[in-house]
Amino acid sequence: MRFGLFTMPEHPPHENWTLSYDRDIDDIVLAEKLGFHEYWIGEHHTGGFENVPVPEYMIAKASAVTSRIRLGTGVVNLPYQDPFQVAERLAFLDHLTHGRLEYGFGGGGLPTDQALFGLERSEAKPRTNEALEIIWQLLTSEEPVSYEGLYWKYENRQLQVGPYQEVPPFAIAGLTGTHNYARCGEKGWKALSVYFAPTDNRGYPDAPDLAAHAAALVGAAEQAGLDPAQARRNWRVSREVYVSDSRNQAMNEIREGVRRSYEYLLGLGLGALMKKGHGMDDADLTFEWMVEEIPWIVGSPEDCIRSIRELEEQTGGFGTFLINTRDWVTTDRWNRSLELFARYVTPQFTPRENMARRERLANVALGRA
Repeated sequence: MRFGLFTMPEHPPHENWTLSYDRDIDDIVLAEKLGFHEYWIGEHHTGGFENVPVPEYMIAKASAVTSRIRLGTGVVNLPYQDPFQVAERLAFLDHLTHGRLEYGFGGGGLPTDQALFGLERSEAKPRTNEALEIIWQLLTSEEPVSYEGLYWKYENRQLQVGPYQEVPPFAIAGLTGTHNYARCGEKGWKALSVYFAPTDNRGYPDAPDLAAHAAALVGAAEQAGLDPAQARRNWRVSREVYVSDSRNQAMNEIREGVRRSYEYLLGLGLGALMKKGHGMDDADLTFEWMVEEIPWIVGSPEDCIRSIRELEEQTGGFGTFLINTRDWVTTDRWNRSLELFARYVTPQFTPRENMARRERLANVALGRA
C-alpha cells in the first residue's frame, strides 16, 4: 500500500487565505519529507471554505520546491471548462513537474459551483464524458483531432506541447454514482473515492459505498479483459485521519474543527452521501457516529493501524490510502499527526520496511526469542 494526501483544501472564511496557500505548499513539502507518495489538490469556485480555483497553479509552485512526490489535480472539474484548454495546460504542467503529474478529473459536485456556471445538474455527467473523450484523444493521438459532440466541436486540433509522460495517468473521482469507477476499471485508469463515503452503507440507495465502488471498478476491469488486481492497485481511498497519543485525546483536539467543517458540508446537502440505511437525518451524523461508522482513522498510531487493516479487509484491498487534509487544529498539531502517521503507521503496510524481520532481530538481541 502507498500513502498520500488529498486536500480540498479547506480554509474557513475567517482565515488569512493568502497565508493558507503558503501553508498548503509547506504541507506538500513536509509530505515529501515524510515519504508520502502523492498529493492531490482540489478545485472549487464558491462556498467560502474551499479556496483554490486553479489547482494547476498550486501544483506548479509545489513542483518547484519538491523533487519526488507526485502531484495530482483532485480534480479538474470538466463540465465548466473547454477540453482543449484543459488538455493543453495539463500537458504543459506535466513538463513543469518533470512527469510527476497525476491527471485527475471530475464532474464538479459543489452545488454552488454548478449554479455559478449555470450548469444543470443533469448535464454534468454527459459533459464530463464528452470532455474526457476529447482530452484523451488530444493527449494520446499523433494526428490532429476532429470531434463533433453535443457540447464541443473541434476540427483538426492538436496540442503543440504534448504530455511529458508517455501515457498520461488519468484518475477520476466519483461522488454520487458508480459509473466513474466502472470507467476507470474499463480503461485502466485510477479511481478516487471520497473521504465521507461509508465502507458499507447497508443498502442506502442515495449514494454508493466503498463496496459499490470496488464492485464497479473490478467488474468493469474483468469485462474489459484487464487485471482486476491491478484495478484495485489503481484505487485511491481517502479518509479523515488524525493521530495523537490516544483516541480520546485525538477526538478532543479536533472536535471544534470537525463541527465547523461538517456544518459546512451538511449545509451543502452532502449529508445524503454519508448515511447508512433508511431513516437517518442529518442530525444523526454526529462526530462520534462518523468516527465509528464511516469510519474515520483517528486515535493513537496503534488505533490507526488497526482501523486501516479493517478498512483493507472490508473493501477487499486498494492501492493507495489518502489522508484528507484539514484545518481542524494548529499547524504544529497537524504536522505532529502527519509525523506520527509516517513514523509509526505507514511502515506496517510497507513491505520494504520488513517489520517482522526487525521484530525477530530485536527479540534475539533482547533474549526474548
